[in-house]
Amino acid sequence: MTRRRALGAVLVAVAAALSTLVPATAAGGQEPVARRVLVLSVPGLTWADVEAHDLPNLEALFAQGALADLAPRGVSPRSGPGDAYLTISAGTRATTERVTDGQVLALEETSSGSAAGEIFARRTGVTPDGDYVALTWPSLERRNARQPYDAVLGLLAETLAEADVATSAIGNADGTDSVGASFERQVGLSVAGSDGVVADGALGEDLLVEDPSRPFGVRLDHDRVVEAFRERWSDGPDRQVVVVEASDLARAMRYRTAVDGGRYHVLWADALADADALAGRLLAEVDLRRDAVVVVAPYNLPGDRDLTAIALAGPGVAPGYLRSASTQRAGFLTLVDVAPTVLAELDLARPVDMEGRPAEVTPSTAPLEDRVDHLVGLNDASRFRERLLVPTTTAVVVVLALVLAAFVVLRVRGSERRWRGWLQLVALADLAVLPWSYLARGFPLEELGAGFYWGFVLVGAVITSAGATWAGRAARRPLLPLVLVLGLVVVVLVADVTTGSRLSLSAAFGYSPTGNSRLYGISNYSYGQLSAAACLLTALLVGARPSSRGRWLAVGLLVATLVVLGVPKWGSDVGGVLAFTPAILVFVAVLWRWRIRLRTVFLAGLATVAAITGFGFLDLARPPEERAHLGRLFERVGEEGLGPLLSIMERKLLANLRVSTSSLWVVAIPLALAFWLYLTRGPDRPVRRLWSAHPALSAGLAAATVAAVLGSLVNDSGAIVGGVASMVLSASLLVLLLADQDDERATEGETPPGGAVGATSATHREAAGAVPS
Repeated sequence: MTRRRALGAVLVAVAAALSTLVPATAAGGQEPVARRVLVLSVPGLTWADVEAHDLPNLEALFAQGALADLAPRGVSPRSGPGDAYLTISAGTRATTERVTDGQVLALEETSSGSAAGEIFARRTGVTPDGDYVALTWPSLERRNARQPYDAVLGLLAETLAEADVATSAIGNADGTDSVGASFERQVGLSVAGSDGVVADGALGEDLLVEDPSRPFGVRLDHDRVVEAFRERWSDGPDRQVVVVEASDLARAMRYRTAVDGGRYHVLWADALADADALAGRLLAEVDLRRDAVVVVAPYNLPGDRDLTAIALAGPGVAPGYLRSASTQRAGFLTLVDVAPTVLAELDLARPVDMEGRPAEVTPSTAPLEDRVDHLVGLNDASRFRERLLVPTTTAVVVVLALVLAAFVVLRVRGSERRWRGWLQLVALADLAVLPWSYLARGFPLEELGAGFYWGFVLVGAVITSAGATWAGRAARRPLLPLVLVLGLVVVVLVADVTTGSRLSLSAAFGYSPTGNSRLYGISNYSYGQLSAAACLLTALLVGARPSSRGRWLAVGLLVATLVVLGVPKWGSDVGGVLAFTPAILVFVAVLWRWRIRLRTVFLAGLATVAAITGFGFLDLARPPEERAHLGRLFERVGEEGLGPLLSIMERKLLANLRVSTSSLWVVAIPLALAFWLYLTRGPDRPVRRLWSAHPALSAGLAAATVAAVLGSLVNDSGAIVGGVASMVLSASLLVLLLADQDDERATEGETPPGGAVGATSATHREAAGAVPS
């Protein structure tokens, strides 16, 4: 049997084992079970709007329900109307044709001279048996088939129909100031079946009345909307889901480009008041002891990156916050969680093809005002983080480029020794910016402002650099400053990850609900820092303890880092495990000077598969509502085979290619390569001195390089991971070179700037040389 076939057999065996061990998907519904669900769509509503406007009917509902910030992500980071409703329909990220996705017409309505039902039958070969049809359904299916998300369009409606739960949609966002018709009935997509047919609804222009003061000169007729709702809710089937859109909000958002900011705020306030009045009349028909209500803002203004509002009220739902297995954080949901939440309220199992997970309630005794204020603060923190990312990245990379260039120029001129202390101080401070950017998140930065952030980070970095330098000179240990700063990088990240990643949320190099699809574990930026710093620290440890015990201790520290990366409750970093497991093996191979053969590579691959499998089973053993993305992947692999795994690999590759050229972090890679070229090819070959003084350094650099390269390949942040790692490696190598110069001057009897001397280079080399080959 060839190795490829052997690996295939192992994967099939793992998938088979998973299929027997994965428990059945739990319904996850609240008790008692709701008989009906009203989904009230309020496009564009944010918690800041709730805080700033008088919305008595919605606020009364929110006071007795659970709330969250919603990340309205479809395939793109921000969904439009069609993307949002189609994502709800699939329970998985989906996309649409923006120009035509609102063409959800009644069978008898005409378009281009033909009845919509006839056009639909011509395009699909299906004779529609419902009230409305999505005319562009074939193109929507083709478009989503090209995406790596495996979205099953219409899955929500199909699942409800199989359980004898009726569905309907009510709303109409039509309107244009131009000649010709404008169909904006995307809300119908939320309950369309897998064939593109909407079984029941009220989406026609009869829902509108003329009003010259409103966007496009029309608004919803609330009497007609409530009548259509009552016909279904009170006189319809006992079990049903009704989606009602406050379409005046959608019209107001589309009108934004036609008016100035002041006029838009007036129109938006009017639309919010109308939406609240409509909500009050609809909620008067709802019995929250038996019926559930989901209020959701599925999309926002184009280009607006604010999180939107979502709330759940009904039987068994206590006031508090919403979370899901998708977000792992109270107060956050994603758009794909809406469909599973609707199913859970009806005590229906989530189809395995749905990416999202049902919302869970985290109770809170805080009054509504405090909960809303908290959610507004979470959004503000996320937006503030987005404003910090680029300038903080720019500062770190530019300082790195300047200090590397200064070292090379000064060395060529033979005057670097005079500036050695300053170069080391700047390089260490640049490294120290990384952990201090996380520590800054311990403060409400969005309230204190950018000035406080920069003052805190820069002062902290300079104090760390100066303090570490002083400690190294006082202890006569030239390597101690680098060890202390790298240790700070590792300790801050490990401590944060193992205590809930609170500092990483909305940190400059953490993750942001408005920009990232994952809000727990370790971010890709953090992985790049931790992996490079851990590899270098262990190499320095071997140099400090040149014995077999020291080497095994170093390997143990790397394995501990892998555990932090992989444990679902901590790092939950699948890409990190895939990249760091081979890095550990490379560290061992180089340190013990093993010969790398094809068999070695194959065994490294098996070890990586074993590590992923182990962490996956660990995640799978947790309750379904607590499982991270690896455990959820194992669920799907157990039921569907390797297809979901291949889709995720494709998705990550596409994301990798998309972001690899979008960040200044990528510039750190050519900087590191150029610096390395100087070290290996420049005058006197400076790298030779590093190899001589630090025999284990080659193992650390090799492991860090593998961790960075593989991390760039398997993570969806792409070359950003390699850029972050390159920054850590380049700055560290520079400090090592400067420390060795200090060591040589001590040997020659010179006193370095500051008056203290370090350990002699002869002593250091003697200790380093004691490492067995």
